Amino acid sequence: MSTRTFFDYYGHVKPPAAFAVLDASVAAERERLASSAQAVQRSELANLAFEEIVASCAQAGAALEPHAMRALLERGLALGDRPLRDYLIASGYAAAAQLVHSAEPPRAGEPLLRQEEIVELHARATRLLPDARPGAWRITTSAALRSGMVPPPFWLVPREVAGYVDRFSSPPSERGSSMVFIADAHERFTRIHPFSAGNGRVARLVTNLLLRRLGYPPFFVRRTQLARYRAALARADARDPWPLAAFVARSILAGLGRLASAGDAASLRPLTEFVGAYGREALYKAAQRGRLRTVRKGRALFTTEAWLGDYLGGASRSRPKV
Repeated sequence: MSTRTFFDYYGHVKPPAAFAVLDASVAAERERLASSAQAVQRSELANLAFEEIVASCAQAGAALEPHAMRALLERGLALGDRPLRDYLIASGYAAAAQLVHSAEPPRAGEPLLRQEEIVELHARATRLLPDARPGAWRITTSAALRSGMVPPPFWLVPREVAGYVDRFSSPPSERGSSMVFIADAHERFTRIHPFSAGNGRVARLVTNLLLRRLGYPPFFVRRTQLARYRAALARADARDPWPLAAFVARSILAGLGRLASAGDAASLRPLTEFVGAYGREALYKAAQRGRLRTVRKGRALFTTEAWLGDYLGGASRSRPKV
């Protein structure tokens, strides 16, 4: 693809209906979030940040269980029998993630992203892995990515990164979708592949830095979602942005739902409790498509009677096929 990103390329194309519904749900949930208790939000945001670290380290091959991750980050203990490299990856990634999760929204005129921040994120994430050349651009040509896309030659990396920062230093236009903007940023970084190692980790860190500065919770990929995520990323490499944009939107929508409902946790009930009255397939499809507000905790989905009422009221007016 040329320096023009797929966001630019597809900017004039009407998105698929499924993505449009998700995108609208993200906007609505973010608006609801504004009225929630900030103290409770901070606590739940910290939980999301920790889950993102666990998930991203697992994606990098360092699959520590949550209790082992907490012991490593809070007490410096390496519990379990994982290889030493796993703990080094986790410790470095957590240090970089802390920089992301503590980032402040940009002031007027300030950019969303700076090139030195990308370098710093890589340096932190790989600080205990000298073979990754922390904070240095790659100096070799990379093999084709999993999708078949070939990264640019190493001598073009500085120029490609400069163009990337220029493209994503400003927020999306008012008529543009933030979710497509984020998906575009994520896909393009993985395609540039600027470092000799740790590119996936830094792609996730940069993605979450942009989200943080745009006022969204972190994006992450659970173990059970890896195959779907990789397929969506490959489609984005082939100029089909919608599966990846939808994947990102679902992750952000889940995070927003948890933040918005954190102050009203007593009202949450497992979705399975409503299955008998309304049908399992209909409810789970509605949740998957963003029409029914839910919160995921582990592998279970939760909702409230009020959210179910909102969904049923909207369904009776529009009668969508769920």
